[in-house]
Amino acid sequence: MIWQKVLHNIANKYNIFAQKSTKAKIKSIGIIFLSLGALCLLLLIGFYFCVVGGLFGKIPNDIDLQNLKNYQASEIYSSDGVILGRYFVENRSEAKFEDIPKELINALVATEDSRFYLHTGVDSRSLMRVLFKSIILRQGKGGGSTLSQQLAKNIYGRKKYGFLTMPVNKVREAIIANKLEKLYTKNEILLLYLNTVSFGEETYGIKTGSQRFFGKDPKYLKLEESAVLIGMLKAPFLYNPHKKPLRSTQRRNVVLYQMLQNKFITEKKYKELIKKDIILNYKKIDNINGSTAYLREKLRLELEEWIKDKKKPDGSEYNLYTDGLKILTSIHSKTQKYAEQACMEQLRAMQPLLNIDLRINGFYKKNQKLIGQEIKNSYRYQQLKNEGYEHADIINELVKKDSIYMYSHWGSKERYMSPMDSIYESLITLKMAFMAVNPKNGDVLAWVGGPDYKTFQYDHVTAKRQVGSIFKPIVYLEALQNGRQACDFVPNQKVTYTQYDNWTPENADHNYEGKYSLKGALANSVNTITVKLAMEAGVEKVINLAEKLGIESEMPKQPSLALGSADISLYEMMKVYACFANDGTKTDFNIIKSITDVKGKVLFKSKTELEKVIDTEFCHSLTNMLKSVVENGTANNLRSVYNLGGDIAGKTGTTQDQRDAWFIGYNSNIVAGVWVGADKPQVHFSDLNYGQGAILAMPIWAKFYQKLSASALGVNYTNQEFPFEDDQNCELYSNGNLIDRLFRKSEIESDEIGIKKDSLKTKKKRKWLKLFQKK
Repeated sequence: MIWQKVLHNIANKYNIFAQKSTKAKIKSIGIIFLSLGALCLLLLIGFYFCVVGGLFGKIPNDIDLQNLKNYQASEIYSSDGVILGRYFVENRSEAKFEDIPKELINALVATEDSRFYLHTGVDSRSLMRVLFKSIILRQGKGGGSTLSQQLAKNIYGRKKYGFLTMPVNKVREAIIANKLEKLYTKNEILLLYLNTVSFGEETYGIKTGSQRFFGKDPKYLKLEESAVLIGMLKAPFLYNPHKKPLRSTQRRNVVLYQMLQNKFITEKKYKELIKKDIILNYKKIDNINGSTAYLREKLRLELEEWIKDKKKPDGSEYNLYTDGLKILTSIHSKTQKYAEQACMEQLRAMQPLLNIDLRINGFYKKNQKLIGQEIKNSYRYQQLKNEGYEHADIINELVKKDSIYMYSHWGSKERYMSPMDSIYESLITLKMAFMAVNPKNGDVLAWVGGPDYKTFQYDHVTAKRQVGSIFKPIVYLEALQNGRQACDFVPNQKVTYTQYDNWTPENADHNYEGKYSLKGALANSVNTITVKLAMEAGVEKVINLAEKLGIESEMPKQPSLALGSADISLYEMMKVYACFANDGTKTDFNIIKSITDVKGKVLFKSKTELEKVIDTEFCHSLTNMLKSVVENGTANNLRSVYNLGGDIAGKTGTTQDQRDAWFIGYNSNIVAGVWVGADKPQVHFSDLNYGQGAILAMPIWAKFYQKLSASALGVNYTNQEFPFEDDQNCELYSNGNLIDRLFRKSEIESDEIGIKKDSLKTKKKRKWLKLFQKK
């Protein structure tokens, strides 16, 4: 027999049992082989029972497997059902089996486990292939793991055991796979698998992967899109369609070929699909990127506070990052989109002008101390300092040019520049804040805390800045409550307040002639009259009214408060103007409308809290006065330049040295507010031509309103009329010859104390101004 000849040859070659007969030799060698085989079998059995017994870690029991629970990301949704973001440890969302296309299942089975419906967790054919081709012959013909075994790996991961790492993990996974097959149906195993697989980029599960790369839920995937996602499972980074489209296309075609081989598609269909390009709708939504990143951080703080007092039915605490909560917000995806677009359009228009202004006026030379401090505070400086570099050596390193991924209003990209240049650029970058609310119920419709959360994580909606003239309506409301009428005329006189260090408020145009009605003084932001009204009512009463309207920040007990010298957030000022728009009824702002758990149980539902704080007639009177700001005052560009229709009330604001630019405007159904400035107050326009609220901030409001008006939402929010009569028919001035001079197209206003309007000092500035005005 052949095996006897083989044994005989082995004995002769190695001179084994030389003194024995051929038969004896063969018998002895056979005994040795059988003994070795038996020993190997015993070792394998022992190894198996060591794994089963938990020597290499506990094997989950049936109860553990029946209660499988993966980390699930909590999801934030807009009021119109669009996902705005997630909080996660692993970016995972559960899909339901009925939402998985049959074609995707077929692609998965054909590619990853063609005998899935024939085995019970372990495929013996695949194991033999792995044993001989991958391990013995080193041909790398695949891992041989079934979908059930891959599921076990996805759920429980793999650990290192030295040279036993692979066999231990493979045996563990085979045991768990067999258990899974007994506890779950094939469809349930497929769903568990699809909800646990990784698509790279910290993205787990078919639902999250589908939303990331194609911007849709799995049930809407086309066959070729399903093939792309299934193709990624082999190597998510290597076959990422966003980063490696060619390789992803090739891998997709392999998946389609496997489907053809397994008779899931026809040859005609296969040839049709492999010719198609991959068309992505890539949407990266994570903890720091994507739309509404500033809002997500605001919500995170609120949600973590809410969770502290809530328990699950089993007594354990909720976890925002793992429990798959669904957070429905008041944000509308379209209003959020329009707000972000309007903000970026304005920053792109104004940033180049600021850059020119700073250079012309020697900003870098005048602010060496500030720049030096910014350099020392930079991440790169601190990193080099921690590595032991001296200051001079650090500066030498910072001026070396390299490829740096740098934010700009035109899009972040890799640029060849020095770290020092990037510090300068970040320092002078304009920031903004925008917020829109429904004044009737407090629903927040849009929230933009800055231009890019990944780069600038300071949320300017809640940041406190000097508010300037947008504070003035509070003073005029207090005057109305104290018996003043909108048509009362007040002398425009320059007054020195001796009890306050001889402080003298001045008007921006240095005009102190004639009289203004209260309506005219507010429309043209007249400082002298505003301070006079505050002193007449009493600064303490103005502060009390401001607090009643929703301001929580500390306010100085000084007459300068009337001109907005206090540091207050946009969020707080929006509460004030929402109260104006809602006829004196204050409402808390609602961002979170409801929270449900992973099973759909409602854990929280918001309630609108209303409080009447101002008489309706006073709010109507003030709103009519603020309408005059838009019709004839500092916000007139809303009509003359942007052609906005309907009733609009609002107020511009500009602070000392143009450090902060503001505008808040409203009608009965929507209130929106804007702030624009730089992080450091030293960074600002040198004059009012570009630094005032009407030029720097108000265009964001106008562009947002235009976009909203042009959309289907416009009928609900724009071109509205106030549901009360405007009975303020008085003149704004008592001196007619002032009208032509004061009612210019772009009336300059400022809250500065003793400011002198800057003139255009150079020809370059004159040319710059003309070009901008033509724009």
